Amino acid sequence: MVFEYVGLIGVFLSYAFVQDANWAAALYIIDHLFFALALAIKTYFQKIADPADMASTAGVSFTINHIAAVVIPAAFGILWLTSPSLVFIIGAVMAAISLVLSLNIPRHPSENNEVNVLRWN
Repeated sequence: MVFEYVGLIGVFLSYAFVQDANWAAALYIIDHLFFALALAIKTYFQKIADPADMASTAGVSFTINHIAAVVIPAAFGILWLTSPSLVFIIGAVMAAISLVLSLNIPRHPSENNEVNVLRWN
């Protein structure tokens, strides 16, 4: 996940300042390759999650994703009218926040060791 988020930060910041159509096309392809890495998150969750928590967690995840899928594009669409570059800079900030939060996942999760809160290892 660290690789994915660092890559997305780079891609989004590059989108913000790209001037050449060929570079924009290359960034688009790279962006979609990183998007495919999102499967790793679901696979990792299935590996470490308690099966009893799967349904409720999936329900909450679906709800949050649905809200974000409606609100963020609408807000960014309005922002796009004034500053297309700012849309990608904010996207890079969101990826950076995700990067920091992904560092909260321990290397060897186990019961009572699900997150690294203030304990980076």
